Amino acid sequence: MDMMTFLSNEVKPALGCTEPGAVALAASWAARHGDGPVRSLKLRLSPNIFKNGLHAGIPGTEGGTGNLLAAALGALKGNPEKGLMALGGINGQDVAAAMDLVNAGAVTQAVAPDVPSVYVEVELTDNTGVITVTISGRHDRVVQIRKNGRIVKKLPEADIDSTGCPPYIEELLEEDMEGLWRLAGSLKEREIEFLLEGSRTNMKVAERGLDRPWGLGIGFSLAGLTRMDNLVHSVKTWSAAAADVRMAGGPWPVMSSSGSGNHGITAIVPPSVAASAWGKSNRNLAEALALSHLVTSFIKAHTGRLTPVCGCAVAAGAGAAASLVHLAGGTPRQAEISVALLLSSLQGMVCDGAKGSCALKVGTAAAEACSSAMLVLQGLKDPGDQGMISSSFVATAKNVGEFSRDGLMSADSTIIRILQAMNSAPQGHS
Repeated sequence: MDMMTFLSNEVKPALGCTEPGAVALAASWAARHGDGPVRSLKLRLSPNIFKNGLHAGIPGTEGGTGNLLAAALGALKGNPEKGLMALGGINGQDVAAAMDLVNAGAVTQAVAPDVPSVYVEVELTDNTGVITVTISGRHDRVVQIRKNGRIVKKLPEADIDSTGCPPYIEELLEEDMEGLWRLAGSLKEREIEFLLEGSRTNMKVAERGLDRPWGLGIGFSLAGLTRMDNLVHSVKTWSAAAADVRMAGGPWPVMSSSGSGNHGITAIVPPSVAASAWGKSNRNLAEALALSHLVTSFIKAHTGRLTPVCGCAVAAGAGAAASLVHLAGGTPRQAEISVALLLSSLQGMVCDGAKGSCALKVGTAAAEACSSAMLVLQGLKDPGDQGMISSSFVATAKNVGEFSRDGLMSADSTIIRILQAMNSAPQGHS
């Protein structure tokens, strides 16, 4: 498998939460193909896009949240050429104009049944007519743009209709932990620099969250509980602080993993904190980061892109656990066991949408990843199969995927129903 192909597709910078980011991107493409004042915006969203965008902070809005505001901002000021960074550079006047549109009832959202887990459809009406933009499969994957019923952009049918994984993910799924370990150890210089830039990016955001409280201030508060010389506590604090900033709409991008900024924080910050504490080299850190992203994507390939379970815990947490074993000089087998321990602890954590309290989940996942790795490195024996969790990494990924896809579908629909009942009013400034 070509590592740069994997990294360029699975590890990307994202400004703000990727779900409202995808909504803003679709709206900005719609506006690009129209002209004149926006009359209305109608959103049809997959349940998980709806759920994760409902309370997520929008960067640059000083407390603005939600898919409706993201759509309005995307249509009025978004730059579609920037992808998931489409809302970079908005100002107070832009936010005020977008809020006027939302408060006028011109922006609506509905949950679309029987669509892919990542699905955004934005229908914009202006002086030129109706423009519809569809994103599907990935947060930045525009599959179709229509204007007044005429298709102006469309991916080839094979690309749109394919339900399979991209070739690089299919190759990834042929590996086991030893194979992923080997891939992480064969990095080229440009791959090393790419991974280190992701570490620098996310650690800078974490520093912002430790400087002052953002959102719920979980990381900032944790920093005051005990001294920072305990690695598990440090990992939890820095990870939660980065998630605080991101969920509150901080105006700085984070490096994502498997399509999620919070996954990126969970996968990147723990090994970055540990590398500094342990005095590891840049190459040591880059290899650990590579393994973290590989393990995260391996599990996400089984669970799906957006899931009823918290991917920060079950996927990125597993990646962080394996990466810490690698960073400490452990073995592939020890990494495999650390993943099993992590998932034994956190497999039942559900996703009830992106919002400020996600910092608690990110911090928990990071801390459990660190604890799991330390237990194995200190000699904890292979516990063998425990419930759904196997000491075989491949078997565990399959089991967790089946549990998430099939076992929790009713749980996910219940969560969506509750959120819809709680949030029938338009989402804007909190």
